[in-house]
Amino acid sequence: MKVLLADENSHRAGALARLLEAEATLDVILVEEDTSLIDAVRRHAPDIVLVDISRADRDALDSVRALSASGLERPVALFVDEDDESLMEDAFAAGVCSYNVLDAPVTNVKPLLRAAIALYRRFRDTNAELVAARKTLSDRETINRAKLLFMRQERCKEDEAYRWFRKQAMQQARKIIDVATDYLAHQNRSQKK
Repeated sequence: MKVLLADENSHRAGALARLLEAEATLDVILVEEDTSLIDAVRRHAPDIVLVDISRADRDALDSVRALSASGLERPVALFVDEDDESLMEDAFAAGVCSYNVLDAPVTNVKPLLRAAIALYRRFRDTNAELVAARKTLSDRETINRAKLLFMRQERCKEDEAYRWFRKQAMQQARKIIDVATDYLAHQNRSQKK
C-alpha cells in the first residue's frame, strides 16, 4: 500500500514515517517541503493520503478540499491529537474519509488505513449509484413530459405516445430520452415563434 504522508511538522512526520515504514507492506512517501498536496498526489499516485495535524484547524483542511476538487481524489485519513466534533464535520465535508483522534503515535496504523480505503471506495460506489439514479429519474421525467405534450397535441393515449417515441428512437437508432429531449426542444422553439 502506497501511503502519502502530509504533515507540516517535519520532525513529527519523520517519526510517523519511521513507524509506518516498520510495516513491510507500506510504502511511505513524505510530502516534500514547498510541494502542494495536489502536486504530491499527482507525482506519486498514492493509495491513500495520511494527513497528520497536531493542532488541527480549518485552514489545514484547505489542501484536502483542493485535492477533492482537483479530480485527483484519493482516500484521505486524518490524524488529529484533540477531539473536535465541529472540525470532524468540516473534515468530512472537505473530503476526509477517516477521522482519527490519537494522542500518541499508533503502533499499528495499517487497519486504520485499510478501513479508510474501504470507506472511500464504498462512498465512491454509493455516490456513483446516486448519480446514475438521479440521471434515470431525470430521463424518466423528460420522457413523461414529452409524452404528455405529445398526448395533448395528438389527442392520444399514453401507450400510443410511448409507441410513437419508441418507433422514432428505433428508426433513428437513438435512445428514447434523446428523441424526447429533441421533441421538447422542437416544441419549445415552435411555441416561441
